[in-house]
Amino acid sequence: MAILIKLMRNRMPHDKNSGKWFAKTVSTGEAHTEDIARKVEADTTFTRGEVKGMMDALTDTMTEMLQDGKTVVIDGFGRFRLTVESLSAEKPEAFHIGTNIKGVKCHFLPVGRKSGRHGRLKKTFCENTEVKFAPMNAVEK
Repeated sequence: MAILIKLMRNRMPHDKNSGKWFAKTVSTGEAHTEDIARKVEADTTFTRGEVKGMMDALTDTMTEMLQDGKTVVIDGFGRFRLTVESLSAEKPEAFHIGTNIKGVKCHFLPVGRKSGRHGRLKKTFCENTEVKFAPMNAVEK
């Protein structure tokens, strides 16, 4: 298995990398809860219904915990936490949640370990992932 990439040109005129080429991943499709449940069923003794039920319960529980301000850690996978995007204010008393908060996002940090002299985080579930060019449209002009 491999992830696929295509090359794209940076068209941002004021960017220092304008005109240069970079890689962008190409999705090969989506895997929904039902797809995951079928795969787990094929690889374990659990039924598809049991897996789907557990996944639904996990989603509900994670949502509840995240909305309660907790960081949810799934060992071997990563950490989830809610963050906010906000507009700045000149002084604290000028900051209003209703007008300055633009939105809430879920931030995911994959599990990994520090490596190298500068302590760069290496994502453990990304190790040994093969990268290949997408068959068609490998370069976007």
